[in-house]
Amino acid sequence: MPNYSKPTTSSDNQSNKSGAGTSGKLKPPITLQYRLGNEREFLEKAIRENHSVTVKRTNYSLKIETPRRKYFFGNGRSSSKRAFAGYNKILKDIKASGMETPECSARDVKYWWFKDKTAYPEHFFSVDINSAYPTALKNVGAITPQTFDFLQKGIDKIDRLRCVGMLATQKGIYHYEDGKLVDFEVDTSDYSGWFFMCCVIIGEVMDLCKRRYGDQVLHYWVDGIALTDDPWDCLCYIEHLGYQSKIEVIENCRLKNGWLTYTKDGKKKYLHLPRRVDITDEEVKRFISGHNGVFK
Repeated sequence: MPNYSKPTTSSDNQSNKSGAGTSGKLKPPITLQYRLGNEREFLEKAIRENHSVTVKRTNYSLKIETPRRKYFFGNGRSSSKRAFAGYNKILKDIKASGMETPECSARDVKYWWFKDKTAYPEHFFSVDINSAYPTALKNVGAITPQTFDFLQKGIDKIDRLRCVGMLATQKGIYHYEDGKLVDFEVDTSDYSGWFFMCCVIIGEVMDLCKRRYGDQVLHYWVDGIALTDDPWDCLCYIEHLGYQSKIEVIENCRLKNGWLTYTKDGKKKYLHLPRRVDITDEEVKRFISGHNGVFK
């Protein structure tokens, strides 16, 4: 077993108080908490040494349940109370709107486009939509101006991204017996269509810009479009469509082995150019949760 530091437990105090003198009663499994990192080795050992194991995987965590113990692995990036507050406001507005959940999925979305992944200019511009997905929800009437204002001013950027991403929360549940996978289920949010609707709408905005500005466009990714020429007309066009935006100046750009290195706001940054024609739901959720992106 990996050499983990002493974990925290959710029932240390109770177990100390109720150890002896409770014979005849099975105590509920305690939960041991670790950081994500080398959980694969831990999981393999748990499956090998226990008759029954249930594994629950989400965007941010892994939970291993055995008859005697529960092991929780988190990445330290779990959403804050304000992110959940924002999500609850969004969900309340969606329900109050009476609108049906859009029939949208990842198959309907075009997340990115690159003109030439073998050559890039040293300097160029990026026009990024501000609060793209909350704005899309507001523009279609799914959330109120008051909720939108809370998302803009009441929580920080990372939590704002996460609370929208929660609409597409998905949990994979794996059941093992005697080391073999015997059952698997996916618990998907009933509101994931709203998340992918936002992806579709913003993708359409990016595609309109690509067609409008032609050879000036180097690429687009989710809610940002890169251009070689003066970006102001593009910014005005996007804002005319109902999406406030900003201009980023990209400098000292170098392309090597599929990686762009560049400077923005005096800081060196990196971007790995995608090689596939598809982007998975998980990658999009990581982006909207603030864990990757383009020129952010």
